[in-house]
Amino acid sequence: MKQKTIALIDGNNFFASCEILMNPSLKGKAVCVLSNNDGCVVARSNEAKQMGIAMGMPYFMARKSFPNAIYLSADFALYHELSQRMISYLQNYSDKIDVYSIDEAFIDITGLDKLLKLSFDDIAKKIKTEIETNIGVSVSVGIANSKVLAKTAAYKAKKLSGTYVISKNMIKNELSNLPIEEIWGIGKNIAGSLRKYGIFYA
Repeated sequence: MKQKTIALIDGNNFFASCEILMNPSLKGKAVCVLSNNDGCVVARSNEAKQMGIAMGMPYFMARKSFPNAIYLSADFALYHELSQRMISYLQNYSDKIDVYSIDEAFIDITGLDKLLKLSFDDIAKKIKTEIETNIGVSVSVGIANSKVLAKTAAYKAKKLSGTYVISKNMIKNELSNLPIEEIWGIGKNIAGSLRKYGIFYA
């Protein structure tokens, strides 16, 4: 059976990225998008993160501690529209798309390297560049042979250049250095239980 290749396309600071796309004057500023009824911060630009504004911070606390940031009420209709555009664009690469959330989608790109005569690293860069050029929102792309590993690759991509590929011969090394709490699906409680048995890495 042929080994599958899965790509995860993950929007970077998606709600904030959508707002900046609609209002370019916000670019380079500390932008926070608020939840329903403006209760708490649900998305932050990189500048807001660097400022120290935490995800989920109540609006009244954020406004008091970081008065120079820009706080916007969420426009979910806009985010949904841009999400749909992104998903539609991914159909150029595969008809096997699994939408995980408004800003994340897995696509099966098995064999696409042969079809396009490109490495998977180049395919990741191509997808990222084309979405950012044609849709206007920033994304990270992680590629691996399973959804869990693609999620891990996308997480690393956000910290690096925006793309990351975990090839078959890299898996052992990647897992040996991956803290268990960073594995998709393992929360604090399960991670705590595993540590009791001396399990600290994937």
